[in-house]
Amino acid sequence: MNTELPIWLNESWNELVETIPVDLEATAQSYNALQRRRGIRSATDLLRMVLIYALTLSLRATALWVACLGLADVTYQAVAKRIHAASAWLDHLIQALLLSQLSVPEALGQTTRSLVIVDASTFSRPGSPGTEWRLHLRFAPFIQQPTNVVLTDAHGGEHLRQVDLQAEDIVLADRCYGVWSNMECVFEARADAVFRISWNTFPLVSLEDGQQVDLPAWLKSLSPTTTIAERAVAAKDDPQRRSLRLIAGRLPQEAADRARAKIRKAARRKGRTPDRRTLLAAGFCILITTLPAERWSAEELLALYRVRWQVEWCIRRWKSLCELKRLPAYPAPIAEEVLKAKLILILLLHQCLARLDLPWHQWWTGKIPPPVISTLMVSLYCHLCETVRPAAALERLPENPQRYLRHLCSSRRKRPLQWADAARRWLLHFAREPAPNVP
Repeated sequence: MNTELPIWLNESWNELVETIPVDLEATAQSYNALQRRRGIRSATDLLRMVLIYALTLSLRATALWVACLGLADVTYQAVAKRIHAASAWLDHLIQALLLSQLSVPEALGQTTRSLVIVDASTFSRPGSPGTEWRLHLRFAPFIQQPTNVVLTDAHGGEHLRQVDLQAEDIVLADRCYGVWSNMECVFEARADAVFRISWNTFPLVSLEDGQQVDLPAWLKSLSPTTTIAERAVAAKDDPQRRSLRLIAGRLPQEAADRARAKIRKAARRKGRTPDRRTLLAAGFCILITTLPAERWSAEELLALYRVRWQVEWCIRRWKSLCELKRLPAYPAPIAEEVLKAKLILILLLHQCLARLDLPWHQWWTGKIPPPVISTLMVSLYCHLCETVRPAAALERLPENPQRYLRHLCSSRRKRPLQWADAARRWLLHFAREPAPNVP
C-alpha cells in the first residue's frame, strides 16, 4: 500500500520518538516484540499502533487508523497478536522512560532533599469480581514527575518494597503504609519517613521506660486547647529501639466531624458499632517520623504531610485523562498490555511537561497563586493524542474507500444490520418499478 504521507503529518511523532532514550529497533528485536516484519515493519510503527489502541480501545478502529497513517494494512486480529507479543518490550520502555534524566529546579535542589510521595491504586476490567492490577507510584511533587512506576497483580500489596527507595529520600505515605515493616525498609535504605498511622497499626513503646504507648489514652489526655503534641517513642518490633517522633495535630472541628461521620457510616453499612478509640483518633492527624526535631519542627512536618495530596491528584488526573479505569473487557489477553501502553502515554506526557522548563520555583515562592497543573496537563494530553493519532490521517479515507472497507465492516452476525437490509430493499424496489409515463 502507499505509505507516502505529508511530512508535517509525522513530524511531531518523529520528534516524540526521539525523546525515548532507547534503541526501539534493537530492543523490540531482543524482547521478541518484532520478529517477523510482516505488516508492521518497524518498532516505531509497532509502538505507534500500541499507543493508538490505548487511546481508542477498539481493535477495528486501531486497524483503520494504522491503515490511514500508512503504517500497515493488517486485520484487527493481527493487531491483537502484535500487542500481546509486545508485553515485555512495553515493560522495558516504561523503565527506560523512568530512568531518563529529569531536571530539578535549581532553587529546590539547593534548599531541599529529595521529597517523594508513595501511593498505590487498583484497576480492573468491567465485570471483574475484584482487583486485577495494582499500580505503585513514587512521585516527586516539586518537579511534578513520577520517579518509579510498578505494576503488580492483586497480590502485590501496598508496601515500600514495591518502589525503589534511595538514600536521603524523605518519604511521605498515608496510613496504608503506616506499619513497622515499611519503617524497617526506610531504615535499611538510609532514608527518612513521614508516615500517617492509625492508633492500632503501629505498636509503640516509650523511650523512657520501655512501656507500650496507649495512643488513644495519650490523645485523650491532651488539653482541648492543645493543637500540636509530640513525644519520643520507638517501634515495639524494632530490636534496636531506634528513636522515632510521634506527632499529633488536632484537626479543625469541621474536618474531625466529617471524619467521624464517615466512620459511623461505614460501621452502619457493616452492621457494627464504631470503636470509641477510632472516633477519638479521627480528630487528629497522627504522624510517625524519623526526621530530627533540631531541623524539622512538628508544625513543619504537619504542613509537609499535606503535600501528600499531590500524589492523589496525580493518580486522579491519570485515570481521568487516560481513562485508566476503562480497560477493555475483551479481549482479556491484551488488557494488561493496554494498561502498560497507557502508562507509556502518561510518562511521555510528563516528559512533555518537563521539556517546557516552567519556572515552578518562581511561581511557588511568589505572591501570585501558582497555575493549576490539571489545566496544563489536559492541554498537553490533547497535543499528545494528536501527535500519536492525527485526525488529518482520516482525510485519506475518501481517496480510496474500497481499500479501507474491511476495517469498517463488522464481524459476521446471525442477525443482519436492519438499516442496511432496509436500504438494500428500498433501492431494489425502485430499481424494479417501471418509470412513469410522461405525457
